Amino acid sequence: MKLTVAGKMTVITTLLLAVIFLATTVVNLILQERATTRIVRQNGVQLAETAASVLRNSMLTNDRDKIQETIDNFGAQRDIQRIRIFNRQGLIAYSTRPEEIGAILDTTQAQCLVCHGKVVLPNSLPPDERARVVDLGGQKMLAVTHALLNEPTCATAACHVHQDEGPLLGVMDVDLNLEPFQKARRSIAWGMGLAALIGILLAVVVVYLAGREIVFRRVRTLIHQTERLAAGDLTVRVAEGSQDEIGSLDRTFNQLAMELQQARNELLEWGRTLEQRVQAKTDELVRAQDQMLQVEKMASLGKLAAVVAHEINNPLASVVTYAKTVVRRLKKQKEITDDCKENLTYLESIASEATRCGKIVSQLLAFARRGNETLAPMDINETVENALFLINHQLELNGVEAVRNFDPSVPRILADQNQVQQFLMALFINAAQAMPEGGEITVTTAPTTGGIEVQVADNGPGMEPEVARHAFEPFYTTKSEGKGVGLGLSVVYGIVKRHGGRIDLDTAPGQGCRFTIFLPENPPGSPQEEQS
Repeated sequence: MKLTVAGKMTVITTLLLAVIFLATTVVNLILQERATTRIVRQNGVQLAETAASVLRNSMLTNDRDKIQETIDNFGAQRDIQRIRIFNRQGLIAYSTRPEEIGAILDTTQAQCLVCHGKVVLPNSLPPDERARVVDLGGQKMLAVTHALLNEPTCATAACHVHQDEGPLLGVMDVDLNLEPFQKARRSIAWGMGLAALIGILLAVVVVYLAGREIVFRRVRTLIHQTERLAAGDLTVRVAEGSQDEIGSLDRTFNQLAMELQQARNELLEWGRTLEQRVQAKTDELVRAQDQMLQVEKMASLGKLAAVVAHEINNPLASVVTYAKTVVRRLKKQKEITDDCKENLTYLESIASEATRCGKIVSQLLAFARRGNETLAPMDINETVENALFLINHQLELNGVEAVRNFDPSVPRILADQNQVQQFLMALFINAAQAMPEGGEITVTTAPTTGGIEVQVADNGPGMEPEVARHAFEPFYTTKSEGKGVGLGLSVVYGIVKRHGGRIDLDTAPGQGCRFTIFLPENPPGSPQEEQS
C-alpha cells in the first residue's frame, strides 16, 4: 500500500517519539532506581544505627535477655528479614533466628568483607559500602553492617570480663528484604511505561492534527489545483497568506499558472495572427493566380481579336460603302416605287448593322492593341475632369451626379493620356448604364507608394459574386441583347495592364461597385523605369 505524505510523517513521528520516550523512560528508571537504592541504603544504615542505640544500655549492663528481646522486636518489623550480632571471630552471639546462635561465620561472605577486606571500621564507610545487596535463600536482601565499638565505658564495666583489646567489640548485621522495594520499582516502571505510551499516542495525535492543518490540507489543495492546471484550467489559483515554505510554494504555483496562462494567450494570439496572415497570403495568391489566368486569357483573346479585326474590317468597310452608294442612287431617282422604298429600308439596315459591326471591330482593335502607347507626363485630376466633361450629357440624361474627391498632391505620371481617358470614360459610362433611374458616381484620386490611385464608385445595384469574377473577361455581359458586347471592362483591363497598373473590383448585390485603379509613376518600358 502506498503511503501518503501524512502517513509517512505520522509513522516517522511515531517511531521517533517511541524511541525518545523509551530512552527517556529507561533513563528515568535507572536514575530512579539509583536514587531509591541510595535512599534504601541510607534508611538501612539509619535503622542499624537506631538499633545499636537502643541496644547500648542493654549491652553496657550485659543484659543478654534484654538484648535478644530487643533484636526480636526489631526483627518483627516489616521488611526486616534478620538481625544478628557476632564478635570479631565471627561467632554469632545474638540472632533473630535462634538456630544461628553459636555458629561461626565465613569471613569470605559479603557481610564480613566490609571489615575483613578493609583496614577501616564499617561505621566510617559511606552508606553505599556499608549496605550491600546479597542473595539470601534465593531472595535479594540489603545487608547493613554496623560496628559495635569497644567504648571506654564498656571496657571498664564490671560486667565485662575482657579488657581493652581494640576499637572493635563486635558487628551487628541487619538484613532487609528488598522484595517490596522490587515490587514498588516494577510498579513504577509499569506506570512510567504506560505514561510514556499515553504520551506517545497523545503526541502522535497532536502532531497529526497540527500537520494536517499546517501541511497536509495545504498540500492536498496544491495537488488538487496542480491536477486542474495539468488538465488545462490555467485560471486556477491558490490562496496566499502564510510566509512559510508552503506559502512560498503557493506563490510560486500562482506565478507559474499566470505565466502559463500568458504564454497560452500569446500562442493563441500568434495562432490567430498566423491564420489571418496565411489567409491574407492565400487570398493574394488566389488573386495573383486569377490575374495570371486573366493575363493569359487576355493575351490569347487579344491575338485572336487582332486577327479577326484585321480580316473583317476591310469587308465591312466595303459593305458599308456599297450599301450607302446604292441608297444614294436610289434616292436620286425621280420616281420611287413601293418596292424601291422597301429596298431602301433593307439597304439602310444593312449599312447600319455593318456600321455597328465596324464599331465592334474597332473595339477589338483597341483591345488587341499592344505597344502603341504614347507616354508623356500626365495630370490624373485633369484627365478625370476631361473624361467627365465628355460624357456629361449622358450622365445628365440618366440622372447621374458626379462627385469629385481630387487630391491636389497627386504626382504627375508617365502615361498615354488618351488611353487613360478612354478607360475612365468606359468606367463612367458602365456605371451610368447600371443606374438608369439615377444615382451618384464618386471619383477619388490619391497618391500612393510608387504611383497614384483612382477610385470610381457608384451606388447602383452592384454585382453578384459569379458576375464579378467574369467582369473583365471579353464578350461577357449582363446587358440585354443589342445594348453591348462585353468589351468595355476588358478594354479597361487591357489599358491598365499595359501601363503596368492594377485594377480591383469590390462589389456586392445592393452595395454598388467600386473600381480601384493603381497606375505606376513610371510604367514598365519607360526610359525613367529603365534608368531606375
